[in-house]
Order: sequence, then C-alpha cells, then structure tokens
Amino acid sequence: MEAGLIAALAVGGGALALWHRRVQRGFAAERAAVFDDCRALFGEAVTEDCGTDYPRLSGRYQGASFELQPLLDHIGYRKVPSLWLSLTLRTPLPLAGTFDVLMRPQNIEFWSASAQLEERIDLPADWPVHHIAKVSPAGWRPPFERLRDGLGALAEDPPFKELLVSARGVRLVYRLSGVQRAHYLVLRSLLPESTRISPDMLVPLLDAALNVASALKVTPLEKAA
Repeated sequence: MEAGLIAALAVGGGALALWHRRVQRGFAAERAAVFDDCRALFGEAVTEDCGTDYPRLSGRYQGASFELQPLLDHIGYRKVPSLWLSLTLRTPLPLAGTFDVLMRPQNIEFWSASAQLEERIDLPADWPVHHIAKVSPAGWRPPFERLRDGLGALAEDPPFKELLVSARGVRLVYRLSGVQRAHYLVLRSLLPESTRISPDMLVPLLDAALNVASALKVTPLEKAA
C-alpha cells in the first residue's frame, strides 16, 4: 500500500511538472508575440531578445526612430504585477537638462529615471496632481507650457505613468495591463491580461511622443508667429 501510494505520488508529481513546463512554454510564446499586431506600423522594424521577459522592438514611425520595451513590474509587496510599455523617441532636442514627471509614484518604479535626478520641483497648476517632478541639473527648468501642450490629453489618461525628456529625446511609460490574477496566484505566472500591443493603443502614444518633441523644437519666435 505504502509503495503504491509513493508510486502514485511520483507519477502525479511528474505529470504536474510536465504540465507546468508546457504552460510556461505557452506563456513564453505569448510574450514573444507581443508586437505581432503593431509591428506593421514601423519601417525597418527589428525585434531582438535583450535578456528580459519581453523582446524589444526598434523601428521608424513617420520617419522618426523609436524603441519599444515592455517591462514587467513584479516587485510590489502583495500586488498583482503590471505590464508597462517604455516607448522612446530618439531625436536631438534643444534642452540643457533632463526633466522627468512620474505619475502616482509608489516607490517601486525600478525602471524610472526619477531617483537619479537632482532636484524635485513643482509643476504649474494645469498639470495633473499626484506626481513627482524632478530635473537635472538643479536649478534648470524645462519649458512647462510646451511640454504640457505636447502631451495633450495623454497627461490625464490613467494608464499614463511617466514622461522623460532630455537632449537625447523623449520617453513615455504607459500601463498596458495587469497580469492574469488566477495564473499569477496559482502558478506565479506573469502572463498579462492583454498579451499583444494593439495599433489603436499604440498610435496615440507614438503621436504624443512626436508632439512633445515638436513642441520642444519650436522656438519662442516661431510660437509667437
């Protein structure tokens, strides 16, 4: 009886391990396909494995150079993880410093540049509340009005998380989805509720990054005209 029970447990354990490996392979395939629905938006698109949970996509949209990197945030205590998209527009900007605004900070944003910047500042009243805004070097200030105009309605969008601008370009961070709660609680799996980035979601973010860059490149004389 005891030997039979041990054998049954061993068989059951092996079957469970095999099922778990198959499930995880399926999840990995879903993560690898995150850009499949939106890749056609980009010219010269290149997808590469950069050693993280998700691949990175580089390409050109409306002639501008973009990099997209999904980021899993799974370090929060008693918190179902979130999937974020870091979207970077590589373009030279006429800025003498770096500005970052982080919306609804929770002190677990490992991907944010906010902690590395020197001075915390206040933003004008037309910016959303519940944020941390910082600059480097200390004492430098960006053109707040042009930044706010460039962001437009995105600034009020609840999934919008971060804006970073510097002389090298623009970065936006946006919440794509949470992970599937049941899979996470049972399997500790990090498969998001939405496994692919749709063009309808992505195009407004790409356009917002371009609008921010364009607003920063406008000189005061051009704006007055």
